[in-house]
Amino acid sequence: MNGKTALIVSLLVVVGALGFLIYTGLTGNMVYYYHVDEFLPKATALNGEVIKINGKVKAGSILKQNMDYRFVIHGAPVNTVNVDYHGVVPDTFKDGSDVVVEGIYHPDTKRFHATTLLAKCPTKYEPQKQARVE
Repeated sequence: MNGKTALIVSLLVVVGALGFLIYTGLTGNMVYYYHVDEFLPKATALNGEVIKINGKVKAGSILKQNMDYRFVIHGAPVNTVNVDYHGVVPDTFKDGSDVVVEGIYHPDTKRFHATTLLAKCPTKYEPQKQARVE
């Protein structure tokens, strides 16, 4: 094998290895995102799996003791999921905020144990509409 062929083969091996590492890194960290309304019919089948659920925090449902939080998220008004979370919450976490929780659902206790909590930014951070000048 001459030098040029060896260089091409070496580059192909490196590119292939990088591609494999990127693929396995991404697929291992990808978690499907369910909305509360989509999650509830599948809840029992998802027992023990790490999943993400999106919903709005039900008004008056946030209970806090030290860094332990219990709250309810909902989709349609009757579709609710009870969530337990331990940790620091974002400033935007409050009644009515749109949240994504990641963790494991336990159908025996009907509680979702979240390890990650993300609160979406409220609309107050969107730019204000400019008044039309004529």
